[in-house]
Amino acid sequence: MVHGDDLEDDFVLDETVDVSAAEEYALEEEEENSNKRTADDKEDDEERPLSKRQKKLQKRGKLSQKKKELVEYETTKKKSIPKSTPEEIADYFASLIRDKNPDLSAIELQDMYLKKSDFLSTEKYDETRNLNNFPAFMTQFSRAPRAIVFSMSNIRVADVFRSLEGSKQCVKLFAKNKLKDDVKSVEEVLSGSNKKMSKIKYFVSTPTRMEKILETTEALFQGKEKLDIILDASYLDPKNNSLISFENTLILCKVLKTIMEKKSSVKILLY
Repeated sequence: MVHGDDLEDDFVLDETVDVSAAEEYALEEEEENSNKRTADDKEDDEERPLSKRQKKLQKRGKLSQKKKELVEYETTKKKSIPKSTPEEIADYFASLIRDKNPDLSAIELQDMYLKKSDFLSTEKYDETRNLNNFPAFMTQFSRAPRAIVFSMSNIRVADVFRSLEGSKQCVKLFAKNKLKDDVKSVEEVLSGSNKKMSKIKYFVSTPTRMEKILETTEALFQGKEKLDIILDASYLDPKNNSLISFENTLILCKVLKTIMEKKSSVKILLY
């Protein structure tokens, strides 16, 4: 047995081992209790009913996601139409005309429909349908001496005009011009009376401006030369509207039908 007097004078009691072990045990116990509290809190949160505000936020989040998915679906659908078959495009226009004219009879609607034979397929065009590729598309698919290019707005008409080499090959027909000046341009191009406009191939127009031109002059219906109609249908504006899905689409349908009835050798192509 060791007595206190037998210990060396410089001996220090080693308490570190026991103290460290105690601290480690305490930390482990505290962590275990903390984890238990966290699990219990989580379980309580799951069981606790949502407040009205939380339910409203949750519902708003779900609606926002559904709206986003719907917009993505509509965008994909609109961009796919120009790449569809002539039959599918004719069906699309028919459904659009029916939806916009719910009070018309089947016979009345039939007179407004476009036929699948009115369209030429552009399915084989694999490039992105943007302004940069517009000239290449026209070279590949538009074989007629002249073509009308329909765009949905004045701004878009100006953009397409520039992409197709501007005044070297095009005339702009839109509301920024006086109607009489646009009519004069069309007549001079088609009659050949103005030599400066002899190389003009494209009439770039909005549907509303072309409607007024057709009401004013018969120039576009004269002669036996072939005529192509190009619909700038792939472009979507900031509100996700396209030429064939916006407020003036019915006017476009009316203009197309008028041209097809009064002019021979006309084909419609979608870009």
